[in-house]
Amino acid sequence: MPLFFLSYSHVPVHRAGRSPDFDRLVFRFFEDLCGHLAAAGGPEGNAAGFVERPGTPAEETLRALADCRVFVPLYAKRYFTDPKCGRHWTAATTGPADTRPAVVPVLWTPYPPAALPRAAQYDLPAMPGDGDEAEEEYAATGLHQMLQLGEELGDGRAGDRAGRITAWLARRVLYAAATVPAPPGDRHVPGPLTALDNAFTAPLPAPPTLRITVLAPTEEQLPIGRDESRYGPAAEDWRPYGPALGPLADQVRALSRNLGFTPDLVAFDKPRAELRGTAVPDAPWVLVVDPWALENPRVADQVREFDAVRRPWTAVLSVLPEDDPQTKERSERLTRLLHTCFPRFLREGRAGEQNAVRGLPDADVFALWFSELAESARMRYLRYIHSQLSAGGDGTGDRTEGRP
Repeated sequence: MPLFFLSYSHVPVHRAGRSPDFDRLVFRFFEDLCGHLAAAGGPEGNAAGFVERPGTPAEETLRALADCRVFVPLYAKRYFTDPKCGRHWTAATTGPADTRPAVVPVLWTPYPPAALPRAAQYDLPAMPGDGDEAEEEYAATGLHQMLQLGEELGDGRAGDRAGRITAWLARRVLYAAATVPAPPGDRHVPGPLTALDNAFTAPLPAPPTLRITVLAPTEEQLPIGRDESRYGPAAEDWRPYGPALGPLADQVRALSRNLGFTPDLVAFDKPRAELRGTAVPDAPWVLVVDPWALENPRVADQVREFDAVRRPWTAVLSVLPEDDPQTKERSERLTRLLHTCFPRFLREGRAGEQNAVRGLPDADVFALWFSELAESARMRYLRYIHSQLSAGGDGTGDRTEGRP
């Protein structure tokens, strides 16, 4: 009875050419994961895990799916287009809730959360939370490239980072296994595997909503002496990167749609009121700030309140255009305002998140970080929702996204 089942997309022989070991990094990861499980006090040998190798009998795969306590899928574009992986998913997630294995996904190659099929929407690859270079590389490139750099190119540092991520994943597998009951002896997967539905062919869900607030003064609210050429009658008319690029609100709408979101631009007061309550949020939220707005004491107080209750599904970007003479002249003052109003986001965020709060100098950099933070806010939002559902609302019993 294996503790975990490793599900991956096989590379067909006709695509692998003369390289029958095209999937060898999968098997290398499997062996490393089993080794780290044993080192952490888990089972060894066949009791540690199962991976389907070329020539494995179909009934053996079905038995392992029925007996495992943790299902470990390797997320990649190929994985979600492989019918066999979709059937693995169906086999692992079908049946009474108290007999299903926990799901601990691995980010094998980068895959945007917004593109996940409906069946996997709430099972996102977690990150260690250490904020070190191993985590940053894992989030950016996936484990496959880390292993490839370490093994094929002899990059010792990449190999060490891959080892740290694998050790962390082993601890997650052990933790997840401890939170689910052992499968009953009579649990079975209706076979053969080819008769099961492909979980990934369900109709695509509607694009997820991304809530966005543009916090900027209107022409009438500008601080005394502030040039009004980049502002308009409404906050959404703000053009921080110059008239040629148009309102930033239009840019974030377009970026959101390109990322697979439905953008929902709202005033600051609406979602701010939700933060005071206990209701589950409707969507992740990105706040885009003009530091000049913080010259208003009332707005600054509201922003500090927002920062004090920092929620996992929120992200902040501010804008300090390098081609704006007044902003350059007052940059020290505006930077102090940002530090005063967003101490938690600056203290607790990762390096990139902190840079986004401190102010982005041009439209290209803004687009890059808006895309990055929108995706990460979406992932954290789904993890939060999943933890609430798993815990019955108190957020303490997430069995698949818990950390050791």
